[in-house]
Amino acid sequence: MNPRHRRLLIPGLLIALLVVVLLASLVGRAGAATTSQDSDADPASTSVACTVDDPRIDEQSGLAVSATHAGTAYVINDSGSEPEVYALDLETCDVVGVTQIEDVPWRDPEALALDGDGTLWIADTGDNNAVRDDAMLYSLPEPGRADGQVTPGVHPVAFATGREDVEALLVDPTSSATWVVTKGWLGGEVLALPDDLPTDAVSTATSTGVEVPLLVTDAAMTPDGHYAVVRTYLDATLYDVRDDFATVGSISLPTQPQGETIAVEPDGTSVLVGSEGVGEPLYRVPLVTPEPVAPADATAPASDDVDAAFGPFGSATLPVLVGVTIVCLLAGSLLLARRRRP
Repeated sequence: MNPRHRRLLIPGLLIALLVVVLLASLVGRAGAATTSQDSDADPASTSVACTVDDPRIDEQSGLAVSATHAGTAYVINDSGSEPEVYALDLETCDVVGVTQIEDVPWRDPEALALDGDGTLWIADTGDNNAVRDDAMLYSLPEPGRADGQVTPGVHPVAFATGREDVEALLVDPTSSATWVVTKGWLGGEVLALPDDLPTDAVSTATSTGVEVPLLVTDAAMTPDGHYAVVRTYLDATLYDVRDDFATVGSISLPTQPQGETIAVEPDGTSVLVGSEGVGEPLYRVPLVTPEPVAPADATAPASDDVDAAFGPFGSATLPVLVGVTIVCLLAGSLLLARRRRP
């Protein structure tokens, strides 16, 4: 080999090796950024997401966080309120959309839940005095950040255990399996609704035998349907839905005047909790589960951060770059060894 070429080859190989090391380092940092939140979550660390100052939201009773519209939550008030769903910006708690619910009784709506098909469910099931025979669920397309009017689907429900005050609704985002949770002074129970919820017949929620603490005010499921979080005025309990609602943990909640709402955020690592009253904050509380929760966007590309680190080439080209570099190193080494033979 020409000595001049040999002098150029060796620095070139060293540069290629440095490129491989640099790329590997970038991937390692991006990977760490996407996985650290599962291990670093501190159940004692609570923060204020934003404060609900809008005077229209004075008796917050239902809360759900969108997995489709980033940074958006939906809120309703309970009995005596206008039949409206408010879309909130979770950075500011400003109302960014109002959906008017038309042609329904709207007697005592108490809970919200989103399924995996883009349907928002409203539980008009509150019954403090145990007098109602007209409990129902409403279903409507997720409204997003827009104003509008909608006549929802009306799904009559009843309870095999008799008249119940129900303020908590659970909908599995992965299967649309549906449960309600009763509220009682001595405790409550999880009741299971049928898979099919028609609008022209009453669906009866049946006993599961799963007992819950007294005075349950709301409940929510993780995005992967693995866990349910059931809150009271004081704290929350974590259940493993796949293990017949076995109790697997508890969550300390901040003190609130009348804590009525809870919702799991789309990444599955935190919950938002709210209270009745204007000027009350939405608190963000870390959610620690026995097994990591698959986030709502689990089918999206594994890490946009990694792709951003590599610019227009994307992380998918890394194996190719590494392979080409290794081939160059091997070829250069063999060539040098052959030239050195006598």
